[in-house]
Amino acid sequence: MTINALWIPAWYELDPSIVVGVTEQFVFHKPANNETLRFYSGAKAGDAVKATGAIAAIHHAVLGAIESVDAQGLDYTLVLQDGRRLLVNAQEEPGLLYEWVDDSWQPSEIGIADWRLEVKFATLSPLSPM
Repeated sequence: MTINALWIPAWYELDPSIVVGVTEQFVFHKPANNETLRFYSGAKAGDAVKATGAIAAIHHAVLGAIESVDAQGLDYTLVLQDGRRLLVNAQEEPGLLYEWVDDSWQPSEIGIADWRLEVKFATLSPLSPM
């Protein structure tokens, strides 16, 4: 059984980094009744829960399959499954997108209105309090 979670960025270095194939402990917002599991971003107060799991896939509606999201620093780096690298501003203009082209970061023409990512877990332990 595959378990899904949403990664919805709050930007400003508040989001977790995620990588396909990695097994580690993750922190989530405590889900309400039948609510989709959401990675904890520190964006709003509330109870957090933790679980250990293995990420099987990361998907974005426009970008498609994603291999990794490095959410460290003022810009987030995304590596797509097709090998493209994207840089997303996470501080001054959150969501502003750049592509690695000709050995430098160039403004991207890709328009992203919704940055939520669907993350599929191959395994995920039961949720437990922090």
